Amino acid sequence: MKNIIVSLSIIALFAACGGKTQNKLELKRAELDSLQSEMTNLKAAIASVQEDIKELDTSARANAIAVMATEITKGAFRNPFQVQGLIESDQNVMVSPEVPAKITRILVKEGQRVIKGQVIATLDGSTASSQIAELEGALSLAKINYEKQKRLWKQNIGSEMQYLQAKNQYENLQNSITTARTQLGKYSLRSPISGTVDELMANEGELVGGMTSGPVARVVNLKDIKIKANVSEKYLGKIKKGQTVDVEFPSLGIKMTEKISSVSNVIDVNNRTFVVYVKPSKNLSKLRPNLLSMITAYDFEDSDAISVPTKLVRTDGEKYFVYTIATNGSKKTVEKRFIEIEQQFPSETVVKSGLAPGDLLITEGVNSVIVGDEIKIVKE
Repeated sequence: MKNIIVSLSIIALFAACGGKTQNKLELKRAELDSLQSEMTNLKAAIASVQEDIKELDTSARANAIAVMATEITKGAFRNPFQVQGLIESDQNVMVSPEVPAKITRILVKEGQRVIKGQVIATLDGSTASSQIAELEGALSLAKINYEKQKRLWKQNIGSEMQYLQAKNQYENLQNSITTARTQLGKYSLRSPISGTVDELMANEGELVGGMTSGPVARVVNLKDIKIKANVSEKYLGKIKKGQTVDVEFPSLGIKMTEKISSVSNVIDVNNRTFVVYVKPSKNLSKLRPNLLSMITAYDFEDSDAISVPTKLVRTDGEKYFVYTIATNGSKKTVEKRFIEIEQQFPSETVVKSGLAPGDLLITEGVNSVIVGDEIKIVKE
């Protein structure tokens, strides 16, 4: 009996263990079914998102043509052109003697400031001085003779001819001395202007004033310099007095902004140009006559313009147009946009109508597309 009870207990124990194992298996199977269902739903969601991305991303379209584009904006536009100019000065003078003579003394140095009439050098005027001394001696005797003849004439002594001859001789000698002293003054070489001694070209002891000799000095007034430029007649009427220009001196590395001081009214028949003058107001101490300058002027200005590269502008023989991008949902296509031109220049064209800020202008790949082509915008 006791053995029977033990056997039944063992059987009950195995039955209980088998039931627990069956329950765990069922749970795991249920968990697997749930995960598989979730994975199916996740795959469907991924596929849906992929389709959305494919629809939105035009770069993923196999048949879309790649182009580059820029957004149209409004802003200030100026069309520049350059002309070459040279520094000039009305007060840039060579000082040369009027009479040939030897330099006895140079009284100034290069870079020295001088005023108008200041003596720059003295010349050997000994011959002129001797001539004046001789004339003064003759004048003294002529004066005595004249005064004697005058007294006699008043007393009715002597002839009128003797009196007139004495008077004429005395006056002629006076005039001769005046002329000789004027001539002697030419042996003092004076500056004709106020300015700076830019260069001394002769030395003491040299003979100057002859046919083969040159000037003694150059005097320049740098406060009176200006830039002279010859401008093509096609810009006539577009360049005006008071207009702002950019001036550059390549040799000095100097750039500055100045204004046109005057514009000539005459066209040169030889080169079809007119003259423009710009008077510098800065860096005067660094500028020199004949210094090369580059003047950048502007023949068109608009503070609120739409401009596009001229190379992108097309024509059908009657109207001008450009290629822009039309957007329909996620799809982008090429469209022809007719425009009205206000001004056209070699590099840029100013558009009067036909484009608005925010429009997308095709800039690269424009020769590979036609109207209606689907495109994708790529970056450089």
